Amino acid sequence: MKKSLIAFAALATIAGAASAQSSVTLYGRVDLAVGKAVGTNQKAMNNGSGSRLGFRGVEDLGGGMSAFFNIEHRFDADTGASQGFNLTLPSGATNGNRFWSARSIVGLQGGFGKVTLGREYTTAFLGSQLIADPWGWDTVVSGTPGTGLNQSLTGLSIARVRNDSSLTYNFSAAGFSLGAQIAEATDTINSFQKKPFNFSLGYAAGPLAVALGYEKTGQVGAAAAKVMTVNGSFNLGAVKLGGLIGKGTTSANADHKSWMVTAVAPMGQGEFRASVGKLTAESAAGVETTPAKGFALGYHYALSKRTTLYTDYVRNTGTGITQKTGYDFGIKHNF
Repeated sequence: MKKSLIAFAALATIAGAASAQSSVTLYGRVDLAVGKAVGTNQKAMNNGSGSRLGFRGVEDLGGGMSAFFNIEHRFDADTGASQGFNLTLPSGATNGNRFWSARSIVGLQGGFGKVTLGREYTTAFLGSQLIADPWGWDTVVSGTPGTGLNQSLTGLSIARVRNDSSLTYNFSAAGFSLGAQIAEATDTINSFQKKPFNFSLGYAAGPLAVALGYEKTGQVGAAAAKVMTVNGSFNLGAVKLGGLIGKGTTSANADHKSWMVTAVAPMGQGEFRASVGKLTAESAAGVETTPAKGFALGYHYALSKRTTLYTDYVRNTGTGITQKTGYDFGIKHNF
């Protein structure tokens, strides 16, 4: 009996040590807003940002190295339905809505940086396009839902946002950051003419931050689809000013150019957000249009660290947009 108790205590100690070296976190967001999107005259309840449910975990492997994973599902909070992201096979068939649609990755990290395999955001998106937008590609301002504005200005209607079957590398030290990604061209998921490739470079010190993102999407027509963005910001304390310029080429050999200027100012328990910008497109035949042009205003009020009330207004006078304004009133809760 005594030996059994000793053995049990030893096993419990080992199990406790093992569990202390690894962790799994359940997290998510529920976000709903009422309002009207750019491009429609219908008022509705919509996801202000991607409502989500995810799991992420890390295991300490010793020697400063650890393994990690992240899987994340997106859904419409008002209906419970899976959110888009159909899986289109190389044959052209659509395989329904994928479940882990936002992220599905596994990797290793340590002093050498972070290496990730799976469905992951492009480094150009995370390192430049996303952080240039004060709304982070959320709400009616950026196109959740509808046409929006800032998503077109920062992604130039070319950027891919995520790649399946990708290999991603990230490293940061002393204020500098580097990211690079390459994805399979053809496999059971992808059907590109060339391998998608992207990278980002960044530097942040004190109030100043600058970044560059470059991406080739893998789509090749008259020209290889590609996009480059340069963004920066400076925090003056009372207000944080930012800007972005972008240039790209579509697979139809149309040249896209964009610019955007932003401001974020703390006000009470929330912050005031503002942006203005323009996207121009010149076709291979030399015809110039303006797919996106306008401004946005918003105020996001933090009730707590997890819960935010927000309201936004956006006006997009781009070519072909008949319903040019959008607005929302919403609540976002993270857990």
